[in-house]
Amino acid sequence: MSRSVSVRALKIANILIGVGIALLLAGIGLSYPTFKPYLETLFQTRDIATAPPLGPEVLAAEATAAILLPLDQPAPPVPGEPSPTPTSPGRELKAPIQPQPTPALLEPTSEPTARPALRPTPPPPLRGTMPVHIRIPAINLDAPVTPVEWAPLETADGVEGIWQVPNWRAAGWHSSSALLGVPGNTVLNGHNTTYGEVFRDLYRLQEGAEILLEGEDGLIYTYVVEALYILKEAHQPLEVRLENARYILQTTDERLTLVTCHPYGSIQNRLIVIARPAPAPPSEGEHP
Repeated sequence: MSRSVSVRALKIANILIGVGIALLLAGIGLSYPTFKPYLETLFQTRDIATAPPLGPEVLAAEATAAILLPLDQPAPPVPGEPSPTPTSPGRELKAPIQPQPTPALLEPTSEPTARPALRPTPPPPLRGTMPVHIRIPAINLDAPVTPVEWAPLETADGVEGIWQVPNWRAAGWHSSSALLGVPGNTVLNGHNTTYGEVFRDLYRLQEGAEILLEGEDGLIYTYVVEALYILKEAHQPLEVRLENARYILQTTDERLTLVTCHPYGSIQNRLIVIARPAPAPPSEGEHP
């Protein structure tokens, strides 16, 4: 009788173990989509190079980067400081007024009867345009772009200026960075985990991928990815973070810089994507 009970108990135990294993496997299967981005970014991070120091030869001016890289969450205002105006989809930022070209001037001559010479009119300055939309076909990214400001944030190192990030699914254009179509560094930031995860898949980009930015003028500005870099940011000394922030300063060349946190679900690092304007297509009669 006791042997029969033991066999029956063993069968029940085996059934319960089988059910438990089945439930465990089902739980893993159901939760895999949640953990998939964490695993993918961790594996691919090994293939992204650590960013080299950005030398002074590409910076527009020798200046210390007082405004640090953006966090993956909006920076809270410092007590006693006026709260910054939150960025919203309807906010409009006017491009800075550009000087008008100097009109042609008469060159004075010593002979009144001589034909006056015209001083050449300098070419009109490049005006540039604010980015309003971004598309990256390689990662199926299609999102609006809205201007953002920086906000003061009180830290152990004192009050620091941190760039805000849109709290909706949009990329943020650093309002002090370059406009499209003119020399300088056009900087866009975006969340990778929260608020729509607009820059979640930036780490997937490969060299040569196209980034399309629509300007306020209605034109499309095409950039080609040149490099992806990792910057160690969280828990780093202020000197390191200031060196990292050189990547969002103005430059003498024309470039596009995208910034987000990395890996997925973490603010440990910053992922930097650097792109250059695509070469102009050859005109008719020219060979590519």
